[in-house]
Amino acid sequence: MSKHTDKPEEHTGLMALILEALSAKGRLACPPPVTSNLPYFTRDNLLELHLDKRAGGWVANITFRHVPPGLPNCVGTPESRPLPDERSAFLAGAAIVCEIATGSRELPFLVLGEQLICAT
Repeated sequence: MSKHTDKPEEHTGLMALILEALSAKGRLACPPPVTSNLPYFTRDNLLELHLDKRAGGWVANITFRHVPPGLPNCVGTPESRPLPDERSAFLAGAAIVCEIATGSRELPFLVLGEQLICAT
C-alpha cells in the first residue's frame, strides 16, 4: 500500500517514458478524464508502471499515490492470464496508463523492432 506524503513524487522509469510521450503528442493538455469509479485512480495520482515475471509469463501493474489506507493502490493486467513476454506486458500496461491519463488506450508511440518511436 502507498502512503500519503505532502512531498510530490516524481515519475520515473516506464511511467515517465509514457507520460512524456503523451505530453509530447499534446494528449495531456485537456482535463483528465474520469475512467474509474475510484476517485484516486486518476492521471494526477499515477505513480509507477511495473512489469513482473509470473509463472507462465509477464504482468503489468500500475501503482497510484494518495490512496486511502486499506484500499487497493494498483491496477493492471490479469495475474491469471499473464502475457507471453515482457514487451507484451509493457504495451498492455502502457495502454492502461494511456486510458487513465487521456481516456484512450491509443499509445503515443510506434513500436518498430526493439525501438519506441514518438513523432511529434
